[in-house]
Amino acid sequence: MTPALRQRKQQSIQSVVNVAVHLYNTGEWDAYCDSITKLLGMADAFNELDNDLFNFAMDCVNALSRFTLQSTVTDFNTWAATHAAEHVRAQA
Repeated sequence: MTPALRQRKQQSIQSVVNVAVHLYNTGEWDAYCDSITKLLGMADAFNELDNDLFNFAMDCVNALSRFTLQSTVTDFNTWAATHAAEHVRAQA
């Protein structure tokens, strides 16, 4: 996979994360959960094809899931600054 294609795929993952955060903030719970499911599908597509993209997608799923379970911070970017993996924080 070329670096340019990898970057576009990473941007696609980040776009889904951004939509998920927006859906969470607007209370659209079912659509938010669908976004996490989409990220899992993206991770599955990259499994054994590109470890970096697979790990990035799974780290995003992990961060969104952990954010969902906590109840003290309502802003994902604030939460991610101290709780998400470094490369996920950079994207938040």
